[in-house]
Amino acid sequence: MLVVEELSVVYGGIQAVRGASLTAKPGEITSIIGRNGSGKSSLVSGIAGLVGATATSVRLDDVELSRTPAWSRARNGISLVPEDRRVFSSLTVLENLQMAATGSKSQQAASLDMVFDIFPAMREFPARHGNQISGGQQQMVAIARALMRRPRILILDEPSLGLAPLVVEEVFRAIRRISEAGQGVLLIEQNAPAALAISANAYAMSLGELRPLGQSARTLTENELMELYL
Repeated sequence: MLVVEELSVVYGGIQAVRGASLTAKPGEITSIIGRNGSGKSSLVSGIAGLVGATATSVRLDDVELSRTPAWSRARNGISLVPEDRRVFSSLTVLENLQMAATGSKSQQAASLDMVFDIFPAMREFPARHGNQISGGQQQMVAIARALMRRPRILILDEPSLGLAPLVVEEVFRAIRRISEAGQGVLLIEQNAPAALAISANAYAMSLGELRPLGQSARTLTENELMELYL
């Protein structure tokens, strides 16, 4: 379980995140919704150790990570899929996946089978390079690559951004399957209805402040959702 207590991020005197606290459990999808610029990406970058942040605690199970570098947090089980995907264009899809694999050869092969089961469409283009596939396909590869590390918490930053509606549906079905397999997912999304529909718990972020919505978030009306973005 990921537990974050009082995390703050400051850029050049501007406070992007103000004392955010959250919990994300194994086998559940926890969503953070909010408008563009609300601080969501800064928050997850702080959790992953990619930006300077202060926190009372960033704890994954019994391991305290708040004062550790990004590589240590990744090694301990935090995998972040960033908003811009960062698929390596000079590598094939298969090579992108293999470079993130951990464990023995048999474990790596099992991980590869797992991600192809989650994203069966990837079986059609394993030899294509990263710059030869669509944005939706790149998003599949980025998520699959993060899963190759067998993380304890998977953080997805705006996975639906820039994708066609049908592709968004496919990506969200995959996220649900990932959670049902026991993986903890922290989902950052502007598409609130889609995110809340698959989430067990949710938070809303506005002007750098995070507040819990609870398990009843999926029942929010359209007007109530609009108020969260004001």
